[in-house]
Amino acid sequence: MHRHTLTWFAIFGVIALMFLQLPQMAARHDSVLHVYSGLVEVDALARQQFVEPVVSARLVDGAIRGLLLQLDPYSGYIAPDELPTFLRRNEGEFIGIGIEVGVRDAKLTVIAPVEGSPAAKAGILAGDVILAINGRQTEGLSAFDVEELLGGTPGTTVQLRVQHSGRSEPETLTITRGPVSVVTVRGFRREAHGGWDYLIDPLNRLGYIRVTSFHNNTMRDFDAALTRLREQGVVGLIIDLRFNPGGVMLQAIAMVDCFVDDGVILSTVTRRRAVQRYLATPGDTVQDIPLAVLINRGSASSSEIVAGSLQAHGRAIVVGERSFGKGSVQHLVFLEEGRAAIKLTTAYYRMPDDRIIHRTPANEALGSWGILPDIVVSLSDEEEQEIQEVRRAADLAFTEVTTASGSAPCGGPSSPSPDARHADSATAAAPKSTTMPEIVRDRQLLEALTHLRERSSAAHAAR
Repeated sequence: MHRHTLTWFAIFGVIALMFLQLPQMAARHDSVLHVYSGLVEVDALARQQFVEPVVSARLVDGAIRGLLLQLDPYSGYIAPDELPTFLRRNEGEFIGIGIEVGVRDAKLTVIAPVEGSPAAKAGILAGDVILAINGRQTEGLSAFDVEELLGGTPGTTVQLRVQHSGRSEPETLTITRGPVSVVTVRGFRREAHGGWDYLIDPLNRLGYIRVTSFHNNTMRDFDAALTRLREQGVVGLIIDLRFNPGGVMLQAIAMVDCFVDDGVILSTVTRRRAVQRYLATPGDTVQDIPLAVLINRGSASSSEIVAGSLQAHGRAIVVGERSFGKGSVQHLVFLEEGRAAIKLTTAYYRMPDDRIIHRTPANEALGSWGILPDIVVSLSDEEEQEIQEVRRAADLAFTEVTTASGSAPCGGPSSPSPDARHADSATAAAPKSTTMPEIVRDRQLLEALTHLRERSSAAHAAR
């Protein structure tokens, strides 16, 4: 058949297909108009009759925020003037008071304050319910909205009305906004020069690394701490993820990959059942150190990935309390040619054992949300507050020291020490007794230490 004739046949075919699709296209168009007709009507009324001139951009921003608020507490709109601050937050630096919030029992709840932040210094605790911000009731606000309200200019103040767990009367706290620079990897106690000591039990050579959240520099600092411990001959490690509200998902996956040699670390599943798998990479895996992971009700999101995946692989024993149950993925979608963005929940985490841990209504009815510890050690509100006070006292003693570098045990590049705490490990202060009061009073930590000591003794006897 002539080439010219074939071209005309193709054109007629496309036109015929378009005619066949017209009824469906028209139906979709009518449906969209019907759904949004109320919004268009309100917009027109506001522009015509509101007592003051209307700023179109404010109406659009408000409509987008309201739409996303109806989805879940973790989706939200980031306006052009908010975007730079939001992006800096993922790098571990931002202006604000330093808290992560979520919704529990329909109440805005502090998952955890950022350790060493203005909020932590002011006395905000994990589990606090935020009742009002600058006199504005928080009912109907999402966790995302609250984070934006708490940001602002350094030196300005924000007033929070909070209900502490276990107390009858709310408390009003005035907190000064400031730079929140997140050091996410810490040890158990300070050394003489202000650095962190990661060897919690020198006699049994047991290590302790506290991860307060997951930012883009977390694994760099974690690798440096682990390198130092391996140089000290560590034979067991506690990873403390209590009060850790999460953060950058890929950093959590990298932490699991450090200790798991093969298999699925995590899957994400969308509404349309599209699955993306994150696999462990062989080589440079730390397999000769037994692990204990500490979690509590303030452990959320990325910290649940680490605890749940290591548990599912049989790589770690998990000690503490059921985690928060925030197992969803938020994607940042840029709008207006990159000048604004939305943070949209697009998928749920799925553990290697195929369990979705997000606290959905279905999971809540079944009681299957969150990460369940292998060894349950429940603490009272008073015990949790005491642990946070001990941590706060150590964190406020932080002193900057020149960094040193070391090779990363998980296959990464040479990494600086998390807070340059050790130009020479020989200069560290002599280790303190492991019967320190803060260990004895921390029953979850004591249980993890007991477990690792027993494993160490059994391994030694087997030799």
